[in-house]
Amino acid sequence: MKESIRSSLRGLTHWWWVVLGLVVLLAACNEESDGSVESKENVGPAPSKPGDWQVPGLVDRSGIQIEVPTPGTATGRTLDITDFGADPDPDSNDDAVAIRAALDAAEPGDEVVMPAGTYDLRTTDPDDESANIVLRSGVDIRGEGQERTVLLTSFDGEDDSRVIRGSGVHDVIVADFTITSRYEGPLGEDPDYGEAGGGPMYGIHIGARDGKASSRILVKNLGIRKFERHGISVKASREVTLSGNYVSEATAVGPGGQGYGIAVEGSRDQHDPDASNDSRHNVVIGNTFDGRHLRHAILLQFPTHNNLVAENTIVGSHLDAIDLHGEGEYLNEVRDNKVIGGQRAGIALGNSGGSKNKHDASGHGNWVHSNDLIGNRQGVLVILGTPDTLIENNRITAGDNSKVGIELRNAPGTKLHGNHITGGTEGFWSIKLSEDRGTDGRGKGIPTGINIECNVIRHAANGIMINAGDNLSMVNNIVENIIGEDLRVADGIDVRRSAQQQCKLH
Repeated sequence: MKESIRSSLRGLTHWWWVVLGLVVLLAACNEESDGSVESKENVGPAPSKPGDWQVPGLVDRSGIQIEVPTPGTATGRTLDITDFGADPDPDSNDDAVAIRAALDAAEPGDEVVMPAGTYDLRTTDPDDESANIVLRSGVDIRGEGQERTVLLTSFDGEDDSRVIRGSGVHDVIVADFTITSRYEGPLGEDPDYGEAGGGPMYGIHIGARDGKASSRILVKNLGIRKFERHGISVKASREVTLSGNYVSEATAVGPGGQGYGIAVEGSRDQHDPDASNDSRHNVVIGNTFDGRHLRHAILLQFPTHNNLVAENTIVGSHLDAIDLHGEGEYLNEVRDNKVIGGQRAGIALGNSGGSKNKHDASGHGNWVHSNDLIGNRQGVLVILGTPDTLIENNRITAGDNSKVGIELRNAPGTKLHGNHITGGTEGFWSIKLSEDRGTDGRGKGIPTGINIECNVIRHAANGIMINAGDNLSMVNNIVENIIGEDLRVADGIDVRRSAQQQCKLH
């Protein structure tokens, strides 16, 4: 039996704790439904030719929608870790040995169950000193609830340490418990400071083995906190579904990969979609993030493609909340997310990187639509040469600290369609096009081939500002009840404004 999680989180408030409380309450009410996760019915641009990966979202190579398979429920035995010597009382002896013994005794189709309690993980797997627990193909592991079963690791800053690791595994469900650590120091707060940290590097790490991807993995209803790098990391894998998880409290948010809530990555030098470790068709849906101690809540990086990021709720983040990290990420769909109060962009495509890791443009054809972006510094930001992005039907509400609703710098071929933008104080612009100065020469340029069509800007501080650009089209936008200026175009910039067919607004 296939399954997927579909969640819908609603409600808006300007007070942090009320928002966060509502988020937690609503996240607890997520419902399961039969069937696998798929894209919404309206798929983005039609393929230019069959078989060349030109359509965003959960589609196959020819552009046909697919269902991402998830593992069926266990049909074999149930193995209780307390029968193998685990003690559910906190501060007991090492319970990792018992959990590993239960996994070793299991066969494909079985599930390992961890009853309510706190389980102390003090040792690593004999065959993998970087991990407390190593997953096995076909064997599920679950607790009795996100708040009832807790895995408490003793990892504290060890390189590449992982509480749970799955390498080249398939058909596994990991569900219904919390992963945390004994770390008791300060949590991450300074994105420029790289010396902070503690706890495990990763809560869960799903990756390839000998060039073969992990696949058909479901990670659901987990709590992840007090980690240093990634709460959940999916590397060079496919058909991994992350749903209903709650991620918070990174111990560091500094440069070089600290403080990411969920990261989905391809391989740095792997650009072949026919490779066995090609990263695609991963689903990040219905998760909740307390971003006060996260650098990024959700991050896609390296040439990962045709993934879905949907229906997640993010309250705050130090840098861009949903970040396509400027390393060739392409044809991904980002929809129906709610991002509230981020210190940078709600959704960003392209990233300059830092002194150690130099990034630039995201890949082509990403589709950002139907998101609620509230009180972020920028709603959507596209920079450094990221091409052919479709940004449509987003609802952007500016707050007192917001600067721009949608900002395009070097973003060739970007289309803005049907977005609704409101709010802001003096100095806020709903849509802004400006020169991209690049980073150390990378990504420098101006907006080119931009289409601004059928957007609705109402009750906003200012409308549309165009400071730079070439081959620009602005058609059938509604700009009304503006406090400041409806439109400001710099001298010497030509903008086509010929009317076209009537807009279909959502």
